[in-house]
Amino acid sequence: MYLNQDQIRELDLITREALDILYLEDVVLLSRSGLEQSLAFRFGIYFHSRIKDVEWLSTLDLDMEYSKNGNDPKRTPTKPNGSRPDLILHSRENNDNNVLIIEFKGWWNSQKRSVDRNKILDFTNFEGDYIYGLGILIEFKKNRYVLELIQGNSTLNLSEVPLI
Repeated sequence: MYLNQDQIRELDLITREALDILYLEDVVLLSRSGLEQSLAFRFGIYFHSRIKDVEWLSTLDLDMEYSKNGNDPKRTPTKPNGSRPDLILHSRENNDNNVLIIEFKGWWNSQKRSVDRNKILDFTNFEGDYIYGLGILIEFKKNRYVLELIQGNSTLNLSEVPLI
């Protein structure tokens, strides 16, 4: 699904708002290592509370660890046996409204960020099967977060996306 610049900016803002709440409300989780799924779940709660009042997002499904494409596994060029995105905003049962894919990585995780970045690139590729409108790699640091926004095959520089 192609997203315009206003939609990208809005998703970025909603994501940052949800992360700001997470960093206020869930300090204990952020200070401990190995709780990536717990943090992703809490983020999902805060994110969902923000999107339910946004008209173009309110009817979409927010799913975590969603590994299906219909009844089949979500397969990508780099994961031919199946892939399970951390969080997706989409319409279930079709690939018409694949809006957002998010991958999370904790400060304690030594796995290369390129693994998650490549997963996002597979899902946002305009030539691929899924064509998510935007991908976000969120890295949890102890006292801050780092976002990398990806559309198509490239990382977005938000200074190039005009404010809403």
